Amino acid sequence: MTAAGLIAAGVLAATLLTPAEAECADPALCRPQQTRLDDHGFFRALSLDIRGTVPTPAEYARMETEGYETQLDEWLTTEEFAERVVRRHRALLWPNIENQTRLYNFRRNLGNAAVDETGARVWHQNTQTTRENYRGIRDGGDGYAGSVGCNDVPAVITGGVIETDADGREGYVMVRPYWDMSTEIKVCAFDAQENRYSPTGSDCATNEAVGDPGCGCGPNLRWCGTGTARNEVLRSFTAELEQRVAAHVLADEPYHELLTSRRAFFNGPLTHFWRYHAGSPNGVTLAPTSLDVDGLPDLAIDDPAGMSFDARDTWTEVELPEEHSGLLTHPVFLLRFQTNRARANRFFDAFLCQPFQPPEGGIPLDDEVAAAQPDVQQRPGCNYCHAILEPSAAYWGRWTQQGGGFLSPSTYPEFRQECFDCGRGLEPCSTLCRNNYVTRALSPEEMPNLGRLQAFEFLRDEHRPNVEAGPAGLVRQGLADGRFTSCSVQHTASWLLGRELTGEEEAWARGLTQDFLGSDFRYRELVRAIVTSETYRRAL
Repeated sequence: MTAAGLIAAGVLAATLLTPAEAECADPALCRPQQTRLDDHGFFRALSLDIRGTVPTPAEYARMETEGYETQLDEWLTTEEFAERVVRRHRALLWPNIENQTRLYNFRRNLGNAAVDETGARVWHQNTQTTRENYRGIRDGGDGYAGSVGCNDVPAVITGGVIETDADGREGYVMVRPYWDMSTEIKVCAFDAQENRYSPTGSDCATNEAVGDPGCGCGPNLRWCGTGTARNEVLRSFTAELEQRVAAHVLADEPYHELLTSRRAFFNGPLTHFWRYHAGSPNGVTLAPTSLDVDGLPDLAIDDPAGMSFDARDTWTEVELPEEHSGLLTHPVFLLRFQTNRARANRFFDAFLCQPFQPPEGGIPLDDEVAAAQPDVQQRPGCNYCHAILEPSAAYWGRWTQQGGGFLSPSTYPEFRQECFDCGRGLEPCSTLCRNNYVTRALSPEEMPNLGRLQAFEFLRDEHRPNVEAGPAGLVRQGLADGRFTSCSVQHTASWLLGRELTGEEEAWARGLTQDFLGSDFRYRELVRAIVTSETYRRAL
């Protein structure tokens, strides 16, 4: 049975008017001052809304002989229409993450600033601590102590050992960097080391290697970041989200699957990032990684042999693991909304048309009862929103906040004894406990949460399944009670009309909702129903 058949009973309880009946049921909808577009104006408006361009003379001529519907149906299957839907979803999802500067570990960033007082410009890791670990600290005799740079001369490497001068400086080696394999750049020899493991046993591909003089940036500098590489990845994340929306529209799939699908696309920058950087950022984290990194397509950012295609614009489709939930677990969504409350809030606003707002008069700041209540679901003033928001945020409970890693139940159980013990001061808290578990209890009410995964803190028994259901469970809930369906219609109609719906148009919108449900949530059919309505033709 289709999704429409499963939830139809919960969507509409009232007898509905057809769109045609709704147009004439209230005389206000047909008031004389409304302008009804003539055929040419209507056809031009259709083309602009569906394709973003005006019709050609040949299309006008065809419209005059055949009518507009055949061409409209053709336009609704085009990439131009998919792009219009992509643009619409930018307004819903706010996918701007280009200011996310902490995607890479800043201690493993490369720069080509001057390496010494002579002004020589050679690429090297640009944090002082790393340079000090490689070469030591120099004293300029003026009270200033700084890290030693390298020399602008070819490096001497004997038996795998990098030779240095009396000041601890080594020379450079020529490297083809992963972000532009057609060129060679000078790189300080310590930074250019390709060893996977250092003599002390550090894994040079991980954060464990930061500052280890036996570790460098790896083959083609793959383990180190640059501002250019970061910007490529951030742009690719956003472009990939838009690839998903476009593919969904062109395949004419049920609209709600945009939020539950496991489809993803990878290009060269994303493949490189997930292979070499996702597990070792500083500030935000996309680890533990919820995808098969070894199964990613064989795409590099660049190729020394010269590629017949641009890896930045070449996309390979991949199916993600079952815990993924379409756009709601997309890296762009998780990084743009970095707390589970923010994620739930955006979903309610964009897909259920229910923004969270404080009670009238605001929240009192001097309420002693409220200040003493640690559970915001019960705190006076806060409970107005949080009684709904907290259980909804729990659907993202397995996804890390301030990032987008996945906390698998097999590795991150609900309760962890070591985190409980460290929270009681019996042992130091590990990074794993501090980042993912409740390790502080400042009141008796908080004690039962100690040692529990943060997603379960103050979560009531009836809401506990939300954590394992994932965001797809929240989508199913919105489908079952009809909020998702009616909100999708409301947002789409407002987009195409260029304004919010009026009270006079509620019956028309209910008819659209019924038809949208009957079409098994085909977004193309919804758009067609809106733009062929008399409301659309009179509202422009």
